[in-house]
Amino acid sequence: MNKKAHIATLLIFGVIAAPVVVYLCIFGAAISSNHARWAEFGSAIGGIYSPIVALLTLAVLLRQVALQSQMNVHEFDQAYLQQAREDIEFYSKQLEQIMNGIALPGQTLRLVLHQHFAHPIANNLDSHQLRQLAADVHHLIPPVFDIWTAVYPILAGLEAGKTRMYNMTLGSSTQKLIALLSFETCVALDNFHRTRTEGRMQVNYIFSPVLRKP
Repeated sequence: MNKKAHIATLLIFGVIAAPVVVYLCIFGAAISSNHARWAEFGSAIGGIYSPIVALLTLAVLLRQVALQSQMNVHEFDQAYLQQAREDIEFYSKQLEQIMNGIALPGQTLRLVLHQHFAHPIANNLDSHQLRQLAADVHHLIPPVFDIWTAVYPILAGLEAGKTRMYNMTLGSSTQKLIALLSFETCVALDNFHRTRTEGRMQVNYIFSPVLRKP
């Protein structure tokens, strides 16, 4: 039994015992043979304990409601985290497969992303040349933009959760993306997304150093 439960038990016992102790101190502990005194005792004890029992019952019900609410939140969190893991697994594998697709003549998508989007400075992301390249890549391989866009809400939802499980799932999800795609590819995808949307989408870019919020 933890300290809070121990204190709560002592308080409940004290509340229950207090009326009897007060009665005995005032009227004495001798057992009477007078029926009237027994009736008075029963009336007094009943009047005192009825509201006490009602309050204790209410406290128990409120505690049950609170516990049920905690269980519901826990079950929701577990279901949400499991779905997030499955979605990240699915999207990362889809991206891994399309990275070898031809984005430009003789160049794979991975190569194009690494050469043009992995190491630009922030100002270059708005250049006409990069915007045109991002549009061409999106036109030739639409899933790369669509899938990476779908990853952001998942990571944002995990980042919004302040519990340890949310933080752990966020960390494992980002590590899974890095492990399957490489960190350089994730950085390039962030920059590619920013260039393609021209900064019109409110996205928390996690991987790109030039886009990461301080």
